[in-house]
Amino acid sequence: MHTSSAIRGRTFLPLLCLLFLPLLPAQPPAPVLQLLQSGAEAMRQGRPAEAESFFQRAVAAAPQLPEAYLGLGMCQLREGKPAEAEKTLSQALTLNPNLQGVHLFLGITQYQTNNLDGAINSLQQEVKLQPQNAEALTWLGIVELGAGHPEAAVEPLDRAAAITPKDPNVLDYRGRAHSLVAQQSYRALTALDPDSWRVHRALGEIASESRQWDNAVAEYQKALDRQPNSPDLYEALAEGYQHLSRFDEASRAYQAELKLSPHNPIALYNLGKIQVQNGDAQRGVALLRQAAEAHALAAPVAYYLGLGLAQTGHPDEAATWLEKCLAQSPSEFLKQSAYFQLARVYKTLGRKDAAQHAADELKKLKDAAAQSHYASDEIQ
Repeated sequence: MHTSSAIRGRTFLPLLCLLFLPLLPAQPPAPVLQLLQSGAEAMRQGRPAEAESFFQRAVAAAPQLPEAYLGLGMCQLREGKPAEAEKTLSQALTLNPNLQGVHLFLGITQYQTNNLDGAINSLQQEVKLQPQNAEALTWLGIVELGAGHPEAAVEPLDRAAAITPKDPNVLDYRGRAHSLVAQQSYRALTALDPDSWRVHRALGEIASESRQWDNAVAEYQKALDRQPNSPDLYEALAEGYQHLSRFDEASRAYQAELKLSPHNPIALYNLGKIQVQNGDAQRGVALLRQAAEAHALAAPVAYYLGLGLAQTGHPDEAATWLEKCLAQSPSEFLKQSAYFQLARVYKTLGRKDAAQHAADELKKLKDAAAQSHYASDEIQ
């Protein structure tokens, strides 16, 4: 199946290596070991038919060796012979029920033959044997999704993502599982009360994720009409207003949030930033000082506090906060903005060398950004 092919190629070779580790009390005879190694090498080079021949001979020479059946079953699976692979892998399990990898490949085989219950059971057994095996956890999640059990797929896929956080296959299936579970929950929630504040909040979140800010604002406002004492809803509404550049309404929403949650660092920061950007820097500075005390995001708070202090005629303290911003590993936007403001503040303070240094650093950042953009265009 195309849904599994992207992962099957990755799972195969690492487990083949297990064939040659001293997992059993005794090593197989040298001729058999040579056959196993030759079969694995043929698989590594993409010659599964030749590999199958080596493993068939290994099985004939050592019919009690489960690793030989494991290798043969994997070859048959790779060659698109799921019925034969299932029979061979089952024989490996008969000889050694605890051999790592057999349950995994048997589960994949059963999945390909649409035996979903059998595949789930096999993969659960593999996870018991190898709780930290991301491959087995991922396959268990895939099969649970295929069986229409997204809620059961979430747990193994979450565990796989914790083990391999940058694996795109894991992230894809994990996102799909969570999305399906969320959809189920929202459908059930809507069935209970289609006009509840929770439904409108969910619709607002969906609109926000799609950057449909007008719709998001409308849904959050409906939610607030039904749940007027929720600081989280005011924060979500204010964020929507900010994206629409409706700053007066955003300010009112943040003010309402602060009445319900007086020391909320996000509301203090955003309200202070809006005031600094829109003409009331003195009030903005007071709010940003509170945000800093409430441990809001260090670099953004420091930047806008520095900007506000510069606007209100306090260049010495402004320079201190802008320097703090740069020391907090800010985003590229904030880094450029901070150097720009520092160049102006240092000039006001008569610190010509420092002003020139800030201007030079700003130029370097802009040149690097332009070069990166040019390189990106060339690749495309």
